[in-house]
Amino acid sequence: MNFLFDNNLPPSWAATFVAASQRKFPAAWLADVHHLREKFPAGTPDVFWMEALEREMPWTIISGDSFRKGQGAERRAIRAYGLSVFVLQASWAAMPYWAKLAQFSLWWPRIVELAGTVKGNTVEVPWRLSSGFRTR
Repeated sequence: MNFLFDNNLPPSWAATFVAASQRKFPAAWLADVHHLREKFPAGTPDVFWMEALEREMPWTIISGDSFRKGQGAERRAIRAYGLSVFVLQASWAAMPYWAKLAQFSLWWPRIVELAGTVKGNTVEVPWRLSSGFRTR
Protein backbone atom coordinates (compact mmCIF):
# COMPACT_ATOMS: atom_id res chain seq x y z
CA MET A 1 0.00 0.00 0.00
CA ASN A 2 1.18 3.51 -0.81
CA PHE A 3 0.33 6.43 1.47
CA LEU A 4 -0.01 10.10 0.58
CA PHE A 5 -0.23 12.86 3.19
CA ASP A 6 -2.09 15.77 1.61
CA ASN A 7 -1.43 19.51 1.87
CA ASN A 8 -3.46 19.85 5.06
CA LEU A 9 -0.77 17.93 6.95
CA PRO A 10 2.89 18.84 7.48
CA PRO A 11 5.29 17.54 4.80
CA SER A 12 7.59 16.21 7.54
CA TRP A 13 4.95 13.68 8.64
CA ALA A 14 5.44 11.50 5.57
CA ALA A 15 9.17 11.16 6.20
CA THR A 16 8.61 10.72 9.95
CA PHE A 17 6.16 7.86 9.59
CA VAL A 18 8.01 6.02 6.84
CA ALA A 19 11.18 6.11 8.95
CA ALA A 20 9.35 5.04 12.10
CA SER A 21 7.64 2.21 10.22
CA GLN A 22 10.67 0.53 8.71
CA ARG A 23 10.83 -3.08 9.87
CA LYS A 24 7.53 -2.66 11.75
CA PHE A 25 5.18 -3.61 8.91
CA PRO A 26 5.39 -6.21 6.14
CA ALA A 27 6.62 -4.62 2.91
CA ALA A 28 3.26 -5.30 1.25
CA TRP A 29 1.51 -3.15 3.87
CA LEU A 30 3.76 -0.13 3.53
CA ALA A 31 5.35 0.23 0.10
CA ASP A 32 5.69 4.00 -0.26
CA VAL A 33 4.89 7.09 1.82
CA HIS A 34 4.94 10.61 0.37
CA HIS A 35 3.65 14.08 0.96
CA LEU A 36 1.47 15.49 -1.82
CA ARG A 37 4.08 18.15 -2.70
CA GLU A 38 6.64 15.42 -3.40
CA LYS A 39 4.48 14.08 -6.23
CA PHE A 40 2.49 17.08 -7.51
CA PRO A 41 3.02 20.84 -7.81
CA ALA A 42 1.53 23.04 -5.08
CA GLY A 43 -2.00 24.05 -5.94
CA THR A 44 -2.80 20.95 -8.01
CA PRO A 45 -6.59 20.45 -7.80
CA ASP A 46 -7.64 17.48 -5.65
CA VAL A 47 -9.53 15.72 -8.43
CA PHE A 48 -6.47 15.91 -10.73
CA TRP A 49 -4.04 14.28 -8.29
CA MET A 50 -6.66 11.73 -7.22
CA GLU A 51 -7.06 10.64 -10.85
CA ALA A 52 -3.29 10.39 -11.23
CA LEU A 53 -3.02 8.24 -8.11
CA GLU A 54 -5.69 5.91 -9.45
CA ARG A 55 -3.31 4.98 -12.28
CA GLU A 56 -0.66 3.99 -9.69
CA MET A 57 -2.91 2.01 -7.33
CA PRO A 58 -3.09 1.17 -4.50
CA TRP A 59 -2.98 4.51 -2.67
CA THR A 60 -4.30 5.62 0.69
CA ILE A 61 -4.70 9.34 1.37
CA ILE A 62 -4.25 10.81 4.83
CA SER A 63 -5.90 14.21 5.09
CA GLY A 64 -6.98 17.00 7.38
CA ASP A 65 -9.50 18.02 4.69
CA SER A 66 -13.06 16.69 4.72
CA PHE A 67 -13.27 16.73 0.88
CA ARG A 68 -16.63 18.47 0.98
CA LYS A 69 -15.83 21.36 -1.32
CA GLY A 70 -16.30 21.46 -5.07
CA GLN A 71 -19.90 20.24 -4.94
CA GLY A 72 -18.81 16.73 -4.03
CA ALA A 73 -16.37 16.25 -6.93
CA GLU A 74 -13.64 15.00 -4.58
CA ARG A 75 -15.95 12.49 -2.88
CA ARG A 76 -17.13 11.19 -6.26
CA ALA A 77 -13.49 10.84 -7.33
CA ILE A 78 -12.63 8.89 -4.16
CA ARG A 79 -15.38 6.39 -4.95
CA ALA A 80 -14.75 6.26 -8.70
CA TYR A 81 -10.98 5.79 -8.36
CA GLY A 82 -11.21 3.35 -5.44
CA LEU A 83 -8.98 5.41 -3.15
CA SER A 84 -8.79 4.74 0.58
CA VAL A 85 -8.99 8.02 2.48
CA PHE A 86 -8.46 8.68 6.18
CA VAL A 87 -9.63 12.13 7.27
CA LEU A 88 -8.71 13.62 10.62
CA GLN A 89 -11.91 14.78 12.35
CA ALA A 90 -12.37 18.52 12.80
CA SER A 91 -11.37 18.22 16.49
CA TRP A 92 -7.74 17.70 15.40
CA ALA A 93 -7.53 21.28 14.07
CA ALA A 94 -7.69 22.82 17.54
CA MET A 95 -4.83 20.73 18.91
CA PRO A 96 -1.22 21.92 19.15
CA TYR A 97 1.27 20.55 16.64
CA TRP A 98 3.16 18.21 19.01
CA ALA A 99 -0.06 16.78 20.44
CA LYS A 100 -1.27 16.06 16.88
CA LEU A 101 1.98 14.35 15.98
CA ALA A 102 1.92 12.24 19.15
CA GLN A 103 -1.74 11.28 18.73
CA PHE A 104 -1.33 10.45 15.04
CA SER A 105 1.57 8.15 15.90
CA LEU A 106 -0.90 6.12 17.99
CA TRP A 107 -3.37 5.95 15.09
CA TRP A 108 -0.77 5.18 12.39
CA PRO A 109 -0.50 1.38 12.93
CA ARG A 110 -4.31 1.07 12.83
CA ILE A 111 -4.48 3.13 9.64
CA VAL A 112 -1.81 1.01 7.95
CA GLU A 113 -3.58 -2.22 8.93
CA LEU A 114 -6.99 -1.02 7.73
CA ALA A 115 -5.92 0.86 4.60
CA GLY A 116 -6.37 -1.92 2.08
CA THR A 117 -9.88 -2.75 3.26
CA VAL A 118 -11.61 0.61 2.73
CA LYS A 119 -11.18 1.23 -1.01
CA GLY A 120 -13.48 3.91 -2.37
CA ASN A 121 -14.36 5.12 1.11
CA THR A 122 -13.54 7.92 3.49
CA VAL A 123 -12.84 6.97 7.10
CA GLU A 124 -12.87 9.56 9.88
CA VAL A 125 -10.05 9.43 12.40
CA PRO A 126 -11.32 10.80 15.71
CA TRP A 127 -9.00 12.36 18.24
CA ARG A 128 -9.58 9.71 20.89
CA LEU A 129 -8.40 6.18 20.21
CA SER A 130 -11.31 4.76 22.19
CA SER A 131 -13.77 6.25 19.68
CA GLY A 132 -12.67 4.03 16.80
CA PHE A 133 -12.92 4.76 13.07
CA ARG A 134 -16.13 5.91 11.37
CA THR A 135 -16.77 5.33 7.67
CA ARG A 136 -18.51 8.19 5.83
